[in-house]
Amino acid sequence: MTGKAARLIFWLGTLVSAAIFLWMTYDFHLQTPKYTHTDKLTEEVVAGKKVWHKYNCNDCHTILGFGGYYAPDMTKAIYRLGDNNIASIVQHPEVMYKNSFRKMPQLGITEPETRQLIAFLRWTGEIENRKWPPQDEKFVEAYKLRESQPQKLDKVHLVLQACGGCHTFEHQGRNVGGDLTAIANRITYDRQTLINYIINPQSVRPGVTMPPQDVSLQTAGVIADFVLSLRSTKEVKQ
Repeated sequence: MTGKAARLIFWLGTLVSAAIFLWMTYDFHLQTPKYTHTDKLTEEVVAGKKVWHKYNCNDCHTILGFGGYYAPDMTKAIYRLGDNNIASIVQHPEVMYKNSFRKMPQLGITEPETRQLIAFLRWTGEIENRKWPPQDEKFVEAYKLRESQPQKLDKVHLVLQACGGCHTFEHQGRNVGGDLTAIANRITYDRQTLINYIINPQSVRPGVTMPPQDVSLQTAGVIADFVLSLRSTKEVKQ
């Protein structure tokens, strides 16, 4: 190969690579509003991001691929936990994780900061990021279907989406609040009382640590039926 040919290949390759890079950069910025929903980037969301950094949440948690891996990934946590569960965990971790191997420090996050943080996590959860993290995709799908088309979900997936952030069933979910089968064999509530407990636990057991659940009356009924159906099964060891 002559020197002239080598220089031609070098410059041609450099220019083509640069053109592709510039086009991809332009296309990235062109697509950003669509995939990140910048129209929903409110002052509360921005304030929530500042709360996230103020308390160094990234030291333990990962979000959008950045952060620590000691604690759960929070990119799609809003679908896995819901607003009320996140609020309870953030403000009272010593209570929510009292019986869990996982511990979270009491950071002193205020109620307004909690609302801002939830707004940030909700915005983050709606970013189109190619179904990442994959372990939360089943929660995202169930969350989007449970209120609009719950008939498309089998009961196990529907219940786990609503309860799996704190409860387990057949080794699925997170064992913070106990296994649903064990709970079913322990409680003595009738169906309506259990529905009331799911929607507003304090109305049935004042002082209980479980927060109100963000579910409709219909979904609460499905969950109650499912839990009560477990009473006849063998209790799972904790």
